[in-house]
Amino acid sequence: MLADGDTAMTALSQTLIEANVENISARLIARRAKDAGFTLNHDTVARYLRGDHGRPDEPTLVAFSAILGVPLATLRSAADLPSELVEPYVPPAEASRLSRRQRKAVDEIIRSMLEPAAQGAEVTALPTRGSASAKASPKTPAKAPTKAAGTATRPKAARRGRNEGSAG
Repeated sequence: MLADGDTAMTALSQTLIEANVENISARLIARRAKDAGFTLNHDTVARYLRGDHGRPDEPTLVAFSAILGVPLATLRSAADLPSELVEPYVPPAEASRLSRRQRKAVDEIIRSMLEPAAQGAEVTALPTRGSASAKASPKTPAKAPTKAAGTATRPKAARRGRNEGSAG
């Protein structure tokens, strides 16, 4: 391992290095992944092997699992992710009544639940109704400035000049 001030090898990287019993290069791992139908760039492989990576996505872990012969649960555990193997999420039958927009919203909610909170981000509680900070900032909308009597104007329609909107 490295000294305290240096970047430490991640548990996932250590697991991948130990699984690379043939000591093959990042390029060869990426090539084998491509031949097996995965999309795994050699730069990505190199970053994982040296411990210079972020939170791995599922396709990356699946590719490493297949190419290096490490159980997926082991890789997930080393990456500090839930290691139990479960079937992919299948929504209930009623989900067939959702519009495309609603389905995208549900997908985004699922993705947001899987993203870690930003490191160093401070989590604070929202003010409650009875708290002093909630009383200090009432939720009344700001009033629009008023015009003097007889000076009200109608909003002008946007007009496009001859050369506006055309390239060149």
